[in-house]
Amino acid sequence: MPLTKSDIPDLLLPGLRADFAAAYQAELDNSVTERLATVINTTQPIQKYPWLGAVPPLREFVDERRPSGLAAYAVSIEDKVFESTIAVDRKAIEDDQLDLIRLRIRDLAYRIAQHRHQMVVEALSAGFSATAYDGASFFSTTHPLPDGSSYSNRGTGSLSDTTLAEAISQMMLVPDDTGIPLGILPDTLVVGPKNQWTALELVESETVVNKSGDFVSNYANVFHGRLRVVVSPFLRDAADDYWFLLDTKRPVRGLILQQRSDVPVEFNAMESHNSEAGFMRDRYLYGVRARYNVGYGLWQAAFGAVL
Repeated sequence: MPLTKSDIPDLLLPGLRADFAAAYQAELDNSVTERLATVINTTQPIQKYPWLGAVPPLREFVDERRPSGLAAYAVSIEDKVFESTIAVDRKAIEDDQLDLIRLRIRDLAYRIAQHRHQMVVEALSAGFSATAYDGASFFSTTHPLPDGSSYSNRGTGSLSDTTLAEAISQMMLVPDDTGIPLGILPDTLVVGPKNQWTALELVESETVVNKSGDFVSNYANVFHGRLRVVVSPFLRDAADDYWFLLDTKRPVRGLILQQRSDVPVEFNAMESHNSEAGFMRDRYLYGVRARYNVGYGLWQAAFGAVL
């Protein structure tokens, strides 16, 4: 029996699913999100993290082990459901405009990756008021330490060589629960478009040019090769001057991206001519659905500056 135009939608879905899956994997392979946040896969709608204190340092094995229990504080992250849906005119499929449809499907994959990036960066921006696991703001000047003192991972200066050097030193000296430096070494500088040229000049220039009147001198840039710059379009409006230092080499980072391992990102369609959308509106619907959320991990692995 020959194919008719009405058969085409039912034959499209497997191919479009494959296009979406390939595009989404390509986005993940090149995404900054996985470099900024610790990705946790879970099967629970609400995941509790009772282990967010510092792991105890090594000590000489003299008599017996002295295990450190779970910290008294903990955070919980509840996943959220997100979707994006596009409508395609039935006649576009009947007129064989399939390449254009595939482009829109691939763009759905791009939008998911961008949304995850947006959530991570907006969590950084909200960190000046959102609560960390120790009860203080994630970026705070008064993170409590066991000895009764406090520590700061928050600055108020605009991005410059002076403020950047101070922030790096401050992060390197942050102590664990026993007072011993954690060994934090920031490797990533996150800025918005407004600060991108300042950040790139600070970090990527091999030399610094110093001009004083008619005298010009060059000297080596101590920041060169130490930090990777991430420019995010989601640092905008009131947050356009914010900048952040992150240690992204640690297993537990400043931010946690929690996603459901048992509910993968889903691409589906309502594309039959007998569907409600096809029959009533002469359109087919293609959409994605995903469950994830972003929360806060170790404040010690992040530094934020707000002006």
